[in-house]
Amino acid sequence: MDASSKNINLTEGKIRKVMLKFILPIFLGTLFQSLYNTIDAIIVGRFAGKEALAAIESVLNFHRLPVSFFVGLSSGATIIISQYFGANKKEDVSKASHTAILFAMLGGLLLSIISCLFTPFFIRLIKVPKEIFYQAQIYTIICFSGIVVVMIYNIGSGILRALGDSKTPFYILIISNILNIVLDLILVIVFRLGVIGVGLATLLSQIVSAILIFIVLIKTNLDCKIYINKIRFYKKYLKEIFRLGLPIGVQSVLYPISNTIIQSSINTFGVNSIAAWAVSGKLDFLIWTVSDAFSIALSTFVAQNYGAEKHQRARDGIKVALFMSMVAIFVISFTLYIWNKPLAYFLIEDKNIVNLTSQILRLIAPLYFIYVIGDVISGAIRGIGDTFNPMIINIFGICVCRVLWIFFIVPLNPTFFMVLYGFIVSWIITTSMYIVYVIYKRKSF
Repeated sequence: MDASSKNINLTEGKIRKVMLKFILPIFLGTLFQSLYNTIDAIIVGRFAGKEALAAIESVLNFHRLPVSFFVGLSSGATIIISQYFGANKKEDVSKASHTAILFAMLGGLLLSIISCLFTPFFIRLIKVPKEIFYQAQIYTIICFSGIVVVMIYNIGSGILRALGDSKTPFYILIISNILNIVLDLILVIVFRLGVIGVGLATLLSQIVSAILIFIVLIKTNLDCKIYINKIRFYKKYLKEIFRLGLPIGVQSVLYPISNTIIQSSINTFGVNSIAAWAVSGKLDFLIWTVSDAFSIALSTFVAQNYGAEKHQRARDGIKVALFMSMVAIFVISFTLYIWNKPLAYFLIEDKNIVNLTSQILRLIAPLYFIYVIGDVISGAIRGIGDTFNPMIINIFGICVCRVLWIFFIVPLNPTFFMVLYGFIVSWIITTSMYIVYVIYKRKSF
């Protein structure tokens, strides 16, 4: 895989055409990952039982905490490398890339160790039901042991995307996820290992993806080419990675933290509620796929064009990204609202869980666009090098609002759906804050 033949210069050409060309592999990669998660849920739900499915889903947001923080922190590398690439600063691109790779290796290893050690404590903290406690714990430890390889893949793919290569990470993701599915089938269905099999399949496929991305970076002819003897921390770039990445890391953790708080509240309503929320999460994966893809792509697009001092082109790119993402979201939301029950039956045959899933999606589906607008705008703001203000907006709009909702509003009417209303309220508040911020800072865009 020669990455040098796949990179796109986002500072040139028709905006809609180059953005579509760049975003498509990102979207497909995220889609493929989400499809794997859905297939994973089907395999677990049908062959390991609803308890196994509930065990995995009950800790899903907890799993995202350490990974989200480190990936967010390392996003600072993607932004700064994008800006250097746009400004044609080849030496800066190279040194920042070597710094980022070492950062992923050492930081990921440390995070793996810490996360595994604290797993039992946090499993108890989020109130996982006793009947699925052991399964949730062993699955979590297996997954956390692979954080270091997850970091290497994510940093590596971020470096390639910073230089306009979104295809290579996509190809590697396809290979990894196909391997994951095959291993799931073997370990869960043939060897009947349940959640242990799911965890091992995930870990092995992640190791393969990390190896492949590292090989690509060593062999590429792009400015980000990695030389083993040059891997070291360069103080200037490490400082920039932390300056830009730390706020993103904090922001990235807010979602799983607040979602973990909500999940712990959902867990108190029993296995059926956990499973229904899990199934709805598998069905609306396209929403988050579109949102993540446009946010990531727009961040790189804006960063490259700001590095090249093409500010008007960056502004035009924001408008194009918002329009395209809204078209996609409305189509997906309509589908989920109308055909939620038939889709749910693909994942699980329990009628009670299917009916509850339908109620969830009929409530949330018409409102997904609110979240996506804020997420896309957030990506644009990060692209200009402002990562602090999006962090502040998300601290209040996501974390604070959801915590206050769970502890002060839900007790007034302690029902499953009252818990879910917290998501909607936080989306409205956060996106409104982003819109106000962009209007106030419009001269910066």
